Amino acid sequence: MADSGTVIAASPNCFLAYSTFTAYGEFPALGIHHVEVPASPGGAGGIVPEVMNADDVQRFKDRLTKIGVTPVSVGIYCNFLDHRQVAAALRRIDFAEALGAPVVVSDATRKLEVDDDEWRRLVNALRYAGDYAADHGVKIALETHGGLTRNGSLAAKLLSAVDHPAVGVNYDTGNIYYYNEGLDPVDDIKLVSEKVFQVHLKDTIGGKGEWLFCPLGEGRVNFPGVVETLKKAGFKGAYSLELEGKRGEDLNLAGHRAVIKKSVDYLRSIGLLA
Repeated sequence: MADSGTVIAASPNCFLAYSTFTAYGEFPALGIHHVEVPASPGGAGGIVPEVMNADDVQRFKDRLTKIGVTPVSVGIYCNFLDHRQVAAALRRIDFAEALGAPVVVSDATRKLEVDDDEWRRLVNALRYAGDYAADHGVKIALETHGGLTRNGSLAAKLLSAVDHPAVGVNYDTGNIYYYNEGLDPVDDIKLVSEKVFQVHLKDTIGGKGEWLFCPLGEGRVNFPGVVETLKKAGFKGAYSLELEGKRGEDLNLAGHRAVIKKSVDYLRSIGLLA
Protein backbone atom coordinates (compact mmCIF):
# COMPACT_ATOMS: atom_id res chain seq x y z
CA MET A 1 0.00 0.00 0.00
CA ALA A 2 1.43 3.35 -1.02
CA ASP A 3 1.81 6.04 1.63
CA SER A 4 -0.61 8.81 0.66
CA GLY A 5 1.93 11.34 1.93
CA THR A 6 4.69 10.20 -0.43
CA VAL A 7 5.70 12.89 -2.92
CA ILE A 8 6.83 11.66 -6.35
CA ALA A 9 8.49 14.39 -8.37
CA ALA A 10 10.61 14.57 -11.50
CA SER A 11 13.57 16.47 -12.85
CA PRO A 12 13.37 18.06 -16.31
CA ASN A 13 16.49 15.97 -16.99
CA CYS A 14 14.01 13.21 -17.78
CA PHE A 15 13.68 15.02 -21.13
CA LEU A 16 17.37 15.82 -21.57
CA ALA A 17 17.24 17.19 -25.12
CA TYR A 18 14.19 19.34 -24.48
CA SER A 19 13.54 22.58 -22.64
CA THR A 20 12.59 22.74 -18.98
CA PHE A 21 9.05 23.87 -19.69
CA THR A 22 8.57 21.22 -22.38
CA ALA A 23 9.37 18.67 -19.69
CA TYR A 24 7.05 20.32 -17.18
CA GLY A 25 4.23 20.25 -19.71
CA GLU A 26 4.63 16.49 -20.16
CA PHE A 27 4.65 15.44 -16.52
CA PRO A 28 1.01 15.88 -15.40
CA ALA A 29 -0.34 13.48 -18.04
CA LEU A 30 2.16 10.92 -16.73
CA GLY A 31 0.86 11.28 -13.18
CA ILE A 32 3.65 13.55 -11.90
CA HIS A 33 2.66 16.86 -10.32
CA HIS A 34 5.84 17.87 -8.47
CA VAL A 35 9.05 19.03 -10.13
CA GLU A 36 12.61 20.15 -9.62
CA VAL A 37 13.67 23.59 -10.87
CA PRO A 38 17.16 23.90 -12.46
CA ALA A 39 18.88 27.13 -11.42
CA SER A 40 22.59 26.41 -11.28
CA PRO A 41 25.15 29.23 -11.43
CA GLY A 42 25.56 29.98 -15.12
CA GLY A 43 21.86 29.63 -15.85
CA ALA A 44 21.67 25.92 -16.72
CA GLY A 45 18.11 25.16 -17.72
CA GLY A 46 17.47 28.76 -18.71
CA ILE A 47 16.33 29.90 -15.25
CA VAL A 48 18.51 32.67 -13.83
CA PRO A 49 17.23 34.04 -10.49
CA GLU A 50 19.60 37.02 -10.58
CA VAL A 51 17.73 38.59 -13.49
CA MET A 52 14.28 37.89 -12.06
CA ASN A 53 12.44 40.49 -9.99
CA ALA A 54 9.44 39.72 -7.78
CA ASP A 55 7.04 40.02 -10.73
CA ASP A 56 9.15 37.63 -12.79
CA VAL A 57 9.15 35.08 -9.98
CA GLN A 58 5.38 35.39 -9.63
CA ARG A 59 4.92 34.86 -13.36
CA PHE A 60 7.15 31.79 -13.13
CA LYS A 61 5.04 30.42 -10.26
CA ASP A 62 1.82 31.19 -12.13
CA ARG A 63 3.12 29.34 -15.17
CA LEU A 64 3.89 26.26 -13.07
CA THR A 65 0.42 26.45 -11.50
CA LYS A 66 -1.21 26.67 -14.92
CA ILE A 67 0.68 23.56 -16.06
CA GLY A 68 -0.32 21.75 -12.87
CA VAL A 69 3.06 21.20 -11.20
CA THR A 70 4.51 22.28 -7.85
CA PRO A 71 8.25 22.80 -7.21
CA VAL A 72 9.81 20.61 -4.51
CA SER A 73 13.45 21.64 -4.97
CA VAL A 74 15.79 23.97 -6.81
CA GLY A 75 19.01 22.66 -8.33
CA ILE A 76 21.75 25.15 -7.46
CA TYR A 77 24.77 22.88 -8.16
CA CYS A 78 27.77 24.95 -7.14
CA ASN A 79 31.26 24.61 -5.70
CA PHE A 80 31.24 25.74 -2.07
CA LEU A 81 34.99 26.29 -2.24
CA ASP A 82 34.40 29.21 -4.63
CA HIS A 83 33.14 32.29 -2.77
CA ARG A 84 31.53 33.66 -5.95
CA GLN A 85 29.50 30.49 -6.35
CA VAL A 86 28.54 30.57 -2.68
CA ALA A 87 27.14 34.08 -3.22
CA ALA A 88 25.17 32.75 -6.20
CA ALA A 89 23.92 29.85 -4.09
CA LEU A 90 22.48 32.25 -1.53
CA ARG A 91 20.50 34.02 -4.25
CA ARG A 92 19.14 30.66 -5.35
CA ILE A 93 18.13 29.89 -1.78
CA ASP A 94 16.14 33.13 -1.91
CA PHE A 95 14.58 31.87 -5.15
CA ALA A 96 13.65 28.53 -3.57
CA GLU A 97 12.01 30.33 -0.67
CA ALA A 98 10.02 32.51 -3.08
CA LEU A 99 8.85 29.40 -4.96
CA GLY A 100 7.92 27.58 -1.77
CA ALA A 101 10.45 24.82 -2.55
CA PRO A 102 11.79 23.41 0.73
CA VAL A 103 15.10 22.06 -0.63
CA VAL A 104 18.02 23.23 -2.77
CA VAL A 105 20.25 20.54 -4.29
CA SER A 106 23.95 21.11 -4.81
CA ASP A 107 27.41 19.64 -4.95
CA ALA A 108 29.75 20.38 -2.07
CA THR A 109 32.64 20.46 -4.50
CA ARG A 110 33.50 18.23 -7.45
CA LYS A 111 37.10 17.92 -6.21
CA LEU A 112 37.91 14.32 -5.30
CA GLU A 113 40.34 15.35 -2.58
CA VAL A 114 41.00 18.54 -0.61
CA ASP A 115 43.83 19.65 1.64
CA ASP A 116 43.32 20.66 5.27
CA ASP A 117 42.80 24.34 4.46
CA GLU A 118 40.25 23.55 1.72
CA TRP A 119 38.42 21.19 4.09
CA ARG A 120 38.20 23.94 6.71
CA ARG A 121 36.93 26.47 4.16
CA LEU A 122 34.41 24.00 2.78
CA VAL A 123 33.01 23.15 6.19
CA ASN A 124 32.75 26.82 7.14
CA ALA A 125 31.08 27.73 3.83
CA LEU A 126 28.50 24.97 4.26
CA ARG A 127 27.78 26.06 7.84
CA TYR A 128 27.34 29.63 6.69
CA ALA A 129 25.05 28.59 3.83
CA GLY A 130 23.20 26.26 6.20
CA ASP A 131 22.50 29.14 8.56
CA TYR A 132 21.28 31.26 5.66
CA ALA A 133 19.07 28.47 4.33
CA ALA A 134 17.58 27.75 7.75
CA ASP A 135 16.72 31.42 8.18
CA HIS A 136 14.77 31.17 4.89
CA GLY A 137 12.99 27.90 5.68
CA VAL A 138 15.10 25.93 3.17
CA LYS A 139 17.42 22.91 3.47
CA ILE A 140 20.58 22.20 1.47
CA ALA A 141 20.84 18.67 0.06
CA LEU A 142 24.33 17.72 -1.16
CA GLU A 143 24.05 15.23 -4.00
CA THR A 144 25.91 11.97 -4.34
CA HIS A 145 27.77 13.32 -7.36
CA GLY A 146 31.46 13.07 -8.16
CA GLY A 147 33.50 14.71 -5.43
CA LEU A 148 33.45 14.63 -1.65
CA THR A 149 29.85 13.40 -1.42
CA ARG A 150 29.99 10.68 -4.07
CA ASN A 151 28.84 7.99 -1.63
CA GLY A 152 27.26 7.66 1.78
CA SER A 153 30.50 7.14 3.67
CA LEU A 154 32.13 10.29 2.32
CA ALA A 155 28.94 12.32 2.65
CA ALA A 156 28.57 11.19 6.27
CA LYS A 157 32.13 12.35 7.03
CA LEU A 158 31.46 15.80 5.59
CA LEU A 159 28.05 16.15 7.21
CA SER A 160 29.52 15.17 10.57
CA ALA A 161 32.11 17.94 10.25
CA VAL A 162 29.52 20.52 9.14
CA ASP A 163 27.07 19.40 11.84
CA HIS A 164 24.19 21.56 10.68
CA PRO A 165 20.50 20.53 10.72
CA ALA A 166 19.83 22.32 7.41
CA VAL A 167 22.63 20.53 5.51
CA GLY A 168 21.97 16.98 4.38
CA VAL A 169 21.92 14.73 1.32
CA ASN A 170 20.17 14.36 -2.01
CA TYR A 171 20.72 10.63 -2.48
CA ASP A 172 20.96 9.57 -6.13
CA THR A 173 20.54 5.80 -6.38
CA GLY A 174 22.07 5.52 -9.86
CA ASN A 175 25.01 7.78 -9.16
CA ILE A 176 26.27 5.34 -6.52
CA TYR A 177 27.10 2.94 -9.34
CA TYR A 178 28.29 5.65 -11.76
CA TYR A 179 30.79 7.30 -9.39
CA ASN A 180 31.88 4.30 -7.28
CA GLU A 181 32.89 0.68 -7.50
CA GLY A 182 31.66 -2.13 -5.31
CA LEU A 183 28.86 -0.24 -3.55
CA ASP A 184 25.20 -1.14 -3.22
CA PRO A 185 22.76 1.75 -2.55
CA VAL A 186 20.80 -0.40 -0.08
CA ASP A 187 23.86 -0.66 2.17
CA ASP A 188 25.36 2.73 1.34
CA ILE A 189 22.27 4.82 2.08
CA LYS A 190 22.13 3.47 5.64
CA LEU A 191 25.17 5.63 6.42
CA VAL A 192 23.21 8.85 5.77
CA SER A 193 19.57 7.76 5.94
CA GLU A 194 18.67 10.19 8.73
CA LYS A 195 20.16 13.11 6.77
CA VAL A 196 18.49 12.46 3.40
CA PHE A 197 16.34 15.42 2.36
CA GLN A 198 15.50 14.27 -1.19
CA VAL A 199 16.07 11.17 -3.33
CA HIS A 200 16.86 10.96 -7.03
CA LEU A 201 15.28 7.80 -8.38
CA LYS A 202 17.68 6.58 -11.05
CA ASP A 203 18.43 3.06 -12.24
CA THR A 204 21.34 1.73 -14.29
CA ILE A 205 22.54 -1.39 -16.04
CA GLY A 206 26.10 -0.05 -15.96
CA GLY A 207 28.96 0.43 -13.55
CA LYS A 208 31.47 3.14 -12.76
CA GLY A 209 31.72 5.72 -15.53
CA GLU A 210 29.10 3.98 -17.68
CA TRP A 211 26.20 6.25 -18.69
CA LEU A 212 23.68 3.43 -19.04
CA PHE A 213 20.64 4.65 -17.11
CA CYS A 214 17.41 2.79 -17.73
CA PRO A 215 13.75 2.77 -16.67
CA LEU A 216 13.29 2.13 -12.96
CA GLY A 217 13.13 -1.55 -12.15
CA GLU A 218 15.12 -2.67 -15.19
CA GLY A 219 18.58 -2.17 -13.71
CA ARG A 220 20.72 -2.87 -10.67
CA VAL A 221 19.06 -0.75 -7.98
CA ASN A 222 17.04 -2.55 -5.32
CA PHE A 223 14.46 0.19 -4.83
CA PRO A 224 12.31 -1.65 -2.25
CA GLY A 225 15.42 -2.01 -0.09
CA VAL A 226 16.28 1.68 -0.42
CA VAL A 227 12.72 2.75 0.36
CA GLU A 228 12.54 0.46 3.41
CA THR A 229 15.73 1.96 4.85
CA LEU A 230 14.42 5.48 4.37
CA LYS A 231 11.04 4.55 5.82
CA LYS A 232 12.74 3.27 8.97
CA ALA A 233 14.69 6.54 9.18
CA GLY A 234 11.47 8.58 8.99
CA PHE A 235 12.18 10.10 5.57
CA LYS A 236 9.49 12.62 4.56
CA GLY A 237 11.09 14.24 1.50
CA ALA A 238 10.39 13.87 -2.19
CA TYR A 239 11.36 10.95 -4.40
CA SER A 240 12.26 12.56 -7.71
CA LEU A 241 12.69 10.74 -11.02
CA GLU A 242 15.90 11.60 -12.84
CA LEU A 243 15.85 9.31 -15.88
CA GLU A 244 18.82 10.39 -17.98
CA GLY A 245 18.93 7.53 -20.48
CA LYS A 246 21.89 5.87 -22.16
CA ARG A 247 24.79 7.75 -23.73
CA GLY A 248 24.22 8.10 -27.47
CA GLU A 249 20.50 7.46 -27.16
CA ASP A 250 18.36 9.95 -29.10
CA LEU A 251 14.79 9.69 -27.89
CA ASN A 252 11.91 11.82 -29.12
CA LEU A 253 9.17 12.99 -26.76
CA ALA A 254 7.26 9.73 -27.15
CA GLY A 255 10.38 7.76 -26.26
CA HIS A 256 10.94 9.77 -23.09
CA ARG A 257 7.28 9.38 -22.17
CA ALA A 258 7.58 5.61 -22.52
CA VAL A 259 10.59 5.51 -20.16
CA ILE A 260 8.76 7.60 -17.58
CA LYS A 261 5.58 5.53 -17.88
CA LYS A 262 7.53 2.31 -17.31
CA SER A 263 9.16 3.88 -14.27
CA VAL A 264 5.89 5.18 -12.84
CA ASP A 265 4.28 1.77 -13.36
CA TYR A 266 7.22 0.20 -11.51
CA LEU A 267 6.80 2.61 -8.58
CA ARG A 268 3.14 1.54 -8.39
CA SER A 269 4.17 -2.12 -8.46
CA ILE A 270 6.39 -1.67 -5.38
CA GLY A 271 3.81 0.42 -3.54
CA LEU A 272 5.66 3.74 -3.63
CA LEU A 273 3.01 5.39 -5.79
CA ALA A 274 -0.73 4.86 -5.53
